[in-house]
Amino acid sequence: MSGTVDDFMNRFGGGKPVDEGEVGQYHDRFISTHENDRDFDNRTYHEGATEYLGKLPDDQFQAAASQAISQAPPQDREGLLGGLLGALGGGGGGAGALGGLAGIGQMLGLGSTDPKRMSEDDAAKLMNYARKENPDALRQTVEEKPWFLKALGNPIIAGALGFAAAKMLNNRGGGMGGRGRGGRGGRRAGMGRRQRRNV
Repeated sequence: MSGTVDDFMNRFGGGKPVDEGEVGQYHDRFISTHENDRDFDNRTYHEGATEYLGKLPDDQFQAAASQAISQAPPQDREGLLGGLLGALGGGGGGAGALGGLAGIGQMLGLGSTDPKRMSEDDAAKLMNYARKENPDALRQTVEEKPWFLKALGNPIIAGALGFAAAKMLNNRGGGMGGRGRGGRGGRRAGMGRRQRRNV
């Protein structure tokens, strides 16, 4: 079992080698809703993951994204792509959003912008576009579908955890504590998740 937030920051913030088991365990703690994991700041993790993904070379990101999509069950894949397309198109439906998505699809050379019909390569191209042109859309997708980040593989999760550790260390140095459980609301917005320690 992975340790405390301090253990995490020492392991991932100091450039020390970590094993694959720790990577998976810490990812799970950051996305957990369990009270014991409340100090693992999911907002910072999602921000760190988005920042790390934004720095990957195109070919590395697209290969990992294509593999992750190919392994996803159809309903998860459709939910991920539908959410990303909604975020890219403004999520408002209507002609404006559809025209925007059609334009993106045409610009990227996608065979389809229908989440049910997109190939793995088209999905990876769309995600690559989002991470470069609209990182907030990718961050939202990572927050709402944490399985996707895990499916990208342990080397990418380790990089995301490293970025999160750096952010948490920086926040701690600035006196912010880094303990808020931001994120997508709903089950994250319970009172236990919103409380901060009194200092």
